[in-house]
Amino acid sequence: MALQPPKQFWLPKAGNRPDEYEDAARAVYPQRIGASGRRTVRVVVADGASESAFAREWANILTDAFVDRPLDLRNLTEESLSAWLAAAQAEWHAGVPWDRVPWHGEAKARAGAFASLLGLTVGTAPDDPRRLCWQAVAVGDSCLFIVRGGRLQVSFPLADAAQFDNTPALVCSNPANAGDLWEEVRRGGGQCAAGDLFILASDALACWFLASNAAGEKPWETLQALNASRWADWVTEQRDAGAMRNDDTTVVVIAVAET
Repeated sequence: MALQPPKQFWLPKAGNRPDEYEDAARAVYPQRIGASGRRTVRVVVADGASESAFAREWANILTDAFVDRPLDLRNLTEESLSAWLAAAQAEWHAGVPWDRVPWHGEAKARAGAFASLLGLTVGTAPDDPRRLCWQAVAVGDSCLFIVRGGRLQVSFPLADAAQFDNTPALVCSNPANAGDLWEEVRRGGGQCAAGDLFILASDALACWFLASNAAGEKPWETLQALNASRWADWVTEQRDAGAMRNDDTTVVVIAVAET
């Protein structure tokens, strides 16, 4: 099996400029997948919370960290996650222009930035290099969907459009405000099969996807058919129709094919 190159699309909220987009996504895709960690596919989506300060920067730091300083998702512990996160938090703090933060925004900045995090790795199975396995970690409401045989097989970490609300779990850039993050961490994993489709989406598109699936539609076919020239118009149509919330919208789609 092999993974086809990812399709990745994004769009800011209607009325916002591209530089106001506060989601972030990265996909690192080696030419060949092998047993080495360097030959592992890593895909990550983060959704910065607009209500917090420097959320765009925080989302980008988290996605960069996931691909550049890989977590061992198979053996993830509270300690290993905390150590990984501490480096990202220090980077965010060092990057804030504290001398230019206005006095009325300092308390908000000091509280830290917040973002959801969804990370996926795909690599060879430890016991059989001929098979591919996936591992995922999530905090918040960005979602991973796996479609197999024309049906939604995995919906992680949320499984129903009704689960989306205004208070998702989030990763904070300020350790003092991070809370008991480990309690909010969700993990998943399994084997890949030829024909599998992996879809990673930030919350607005994820909610649309689950509502569409619940209505008996096949939203993955819609996403597969999109291209860069059609993407923005399609998202705008969904927003105008009330089918998708007006929010930063991000999706990454990867298909598993026979070699």
